[in-house]
Formats: sequence, structure tokens, C-alpha cells
Amino acid sequence: MPQVDDSLQLRAGRSLVPGRPADDALLTLLASMACSDGSVHDRELDFLVKIRPDLGSREAVAQWTMAHAQPVDLGRLAAVITRPDDQWKALRFAARMAWKDGELASEERRDLTALAGALRLPPGAVDRVLREMSPDDGKRFTADRILRTLMDVHWDAVQLASGSLVSEDLHAACPLGVEVVARVGLEKVEVMALCTDGIVARFQEGAAFLAWNELVTYTREHGLGEALVLHTEDGRHFTLVDRRLSGLAMLLDRLLDLDGDPSDAKAPHVRTLRQGE
Repeated sequence: MPQVDDSLQLRAGRSLVPGRPADDALLTLLASMACSDGSVHDRELDFLVKIRPDLGSREAVAQWTMAHAQPVDLGRLAAVITRPDDQWKALRFAARMAWKDGELASEERRDLTALAGALRLPPGAVDRVLREMSPDDGKRFTADRILRTLMDVHWDAVQLASGSLVSEDLHAACPLGVEVVARVGLEKVEVMALCTDGIVARFQEGAAFLAWNELVTYTREHGLGEALVLHTEDGRHFTLVDRRLSGLAMLLDRLLDLDGDPSDAKAPHVRTLRQGE
């Protein structure tokens, strides 16, 4: 099967692209995990429908899933998933699948441990992604925790400001009733806001709101005009183009991982941060 490079993947607007070897391997893994107990749970199928919209129907996705429900060759998978970001992406998508039926079976944890070992991810990787991908209990994205985590990462390349009033285009992208916790600016111009329900920003694809519970992973890019790409479980991607914004990855690392709590900090405030142009 011909290889599809990363730039084509981004232009296609999909997080997982059939035809890209690393994604083909991951798609097969997810199908195998969904069928690990002999049947596919409705919520597992919902997830697969999101990442295989190219198949056209729920029935077609179910048939594809059952057809690919074979033991995964972890050696082959590791041979094509070689980039560190792709390795973490694979483990996070697999952990999201494991949680889709609302519980984590011992066999699923065992499979995730085997996957992490094959990909040579560090000790503790499975525990970390299981925390990141676990159903939110309402404590992960509180205003207080977002604010304290933001201050704890020392994202010095940007300016931070408090206040709920965001730029017109960002406001238009937000769902009604969203609580803004902090605003982020570059050269004193607002480009992003962190909210209790998600993040709103001026992405390369346009101003958009991304709910926290839609986020699966994020990859640090090395090409011209790409700094950080956020991937959602429904196959969309959101690209931040200024390298100063790549510090968002460190913030997300800490927000998604519930192990530990950032130290107390004062609310950020930059009086000169103005709304976007």
C-alpha cells in the first residue's frame, strides 16, 4: 500500500488516514481491541464510526471492524509507528478505545502494556494515558485547576490575561455559556482562550472551539508553518502555526494527567493584551 506523508495527512483534515502505514497499523489495533471480548460495544462502534467516516455507514464500519478483528502483530506495528508523537498517539487512541464501554478490563490493560512495550515507551506510559483518557469526573477542568496549571508551566513565550471578554471571532466560535478562565496572547494580541469546557483559538483552519472531552492527542510538528496539531476523536485536526504556541503541549500534558496537583498561584493578568485584529 502506498505511503502517505504527514503533510498529505494534514491537508486531508483527518487524524487517522487509511494508507498511511502508521495509521493503518493503529486502525487495525483499534478494531482488534473493540472485538477483544467477541462483540463490539455500541460506544466502541460510535468511536470507530468517527475515525472511519470514509466507509460511509455504521454497518460498513461494523463489517470492517469484524473483518480486522485478528491478533495484532506488535512487531510489525512497532516497525511502522516509529515517530515518538505517533507512538504516544497510538497508545492514547488505544486507551480511549479501552475506556469507551465505561470500564477497563484486565485484558485491555494487558494489551495496552504490551503495546507500550512494543513501542518502547517509558515505564509508567500506560498508567499515564489511562489517566489522560479516563472519563472526566468533573475535577479535571475546573477554573481553579486550569489557572494553577497554567501558571505552573511557566509558558513565558506568551502573554496571559484574565477576564471573560474575548475577541469577536473567538466568541462566535464558543458554545453558549462557556466560562473563560484565561486568555493567551502573542505580541499583546489575543490568539486563544482557555475555558472550563475546552479551548478556543485561531487555528490555521480558522477560529474554532475544541471541547476537552473531544481531544485525544497532540503532535509537535517540525515543518514550516506548523508548531502543534491537536487531534480529536472524530478525526479533525487543529493546527497552531506559531512556534511560541507549542508550549500548549506542556500545559495539556499536565491538565490531562490527574496525577498530582500544581502549586497555588495567582491569577495571570496582562493589562495590555488587546483583542484580536
